[in-house]
Amino acid sequence: MQWLNTGSSVKSEGEATRLVEEVLNAPDFDIKDLSHFSAHRENSRADKAKIPEPASNYLSGFKTTSVDIRVPSGQRNVPLEIFSVPGLHYRPLLSVIREAFSGPLSDKIHFSPFKLFHQLPFSTEEIRVHGELYTSDSFIQAHDQIQRVPLPSEESDCKLERVVAAVMLWSDATHVANFGTAKMWPIYMMLGNISKYIQALPDSGACHHLAYIPSLPDSFHDFAMNFHVKWKTQKASILTHCRRELMHSVWKFLLTDDFIHAYRYGIVIECGDGVKRRIYPRFFTYSADYPEKVLLATIRDKGLCPCPQCLVQKDALDRMGLVRDIQIRTRNIRTYFVNKVNRARHFIYSMGHPINGVHVENLLKESSSVPTENTFMERLGIANFELSKLLVVDFLHEFELGVWKTLFKHLIRLLYSLSNGTEKVTELDSR
Repeated sequence: MQWLNTGSSVKSEGEATRLVEEVLNAPDFDIKDLSHFSAHRENSRADKAKIPEPASNYLSGFKTTSVDIRVPSGQRNVPLEIFSVPGLHYRPLLSVIREAFSGPLSDKIHFSPFKLFHQLPFSTEEIRVHGELYTSDSFIQAHDQIQRVPLPSEESDCKLERVVAAVMLWSDATHVANFGTAKMWPIYMMLGNISKYIQALPDSGACHHLAYIPSLPDSFHDFAMNFHVKWKTQKASILTHCRRELMHSVWKFLLTDDFIHAYRYGIVIECGDGVKRRIYPRFFTYSADYPEKVLLATIRDKGLCPCPQCLVQKDALDRMGLVRDIQIRTRNIRTYFVNKVNRARHFIYSMGHPINGVHVENLLKESSSVPTENTFMERLGIANFELSKLLVVDFLHEFELGVWKTLFKHLIRLLYSLSNGTEKVTELDSR
């Protein structure tokens, strides 16, 4: 107590108690270790200790590589050039899925889907509850579908339980500094087999970092300027095209042959409960803001058909929400026009036509398509994969920072327009 009440005035009773309980009474404490002790010397040693950089811990398990994009020459008799974009940080997709099924949250995984119903009190009526991916019709259909998938001949006698790995993806280009141009473009993955209430916990570990998409480096400008004969007049369209190519080149790299084999025939994983199961990865959702949906859907930004999911015309957007509008959107689901895209790429890469030239525009402008091969459709199968269903609503960007933000700003303006408007806004703010 004499030590507590003398010397520095910042010592408290709580700290004195903690000193006794956590240090002096600790089982591994030995008074001999404090012989010739100097707090100043120990702090100096701690300051000089080598501390790992945050990035090295943050990117542990990641690999770094470069991805190739095709750059047109703009001339009929000059072949295209391959430009390697460095700086793709990634984790193999299958390794992330293995980690998810065998990691700490493996006991929270739902291996089989089911339907959830709520029975009203004092009633026999049952209401279907929709809230988790593993209780949705899409998950149930995917689960039923993989039970019928034939196995390769070398594994035809496999009797393991077949399970859907419900892959949910997010990506968002993000600035990491208030000043300057430093930015990151991460891709995240979660498993829909795990409850959304666990996924929403910031320290649950349910969110897996999959990759960090690089940007076109400054050296690309020098390369394209010296290679493309019409760089000065077509610079904007060339850069836009190559950014689209980069996005899908990254996904082409991530969707490896091993992953495609697992997508078709499954991959055997020993789960956290010690039981081996055959896991079939399936993509259910990809949430992104509109500019990234444009890249993923390989369409034009705010073109004649601006929606990534349907072919409704821009001049019909004012009918949104009407019954007729819903019918039009349902009947005109966006499809991938593979033949038109291939012809347009032939015009650009073999014939030397401009990316936004007449020949390409006549093919693609009406549907707001672009001359970029869609990796998801090409790798996962045009007949079996529906890209329009993959791109779901991004609640943050499309509602909270979109519709609701605009509506709220309009309501504030209405309050300001009234008499004593400033006081009314203040009252609203106080609530």
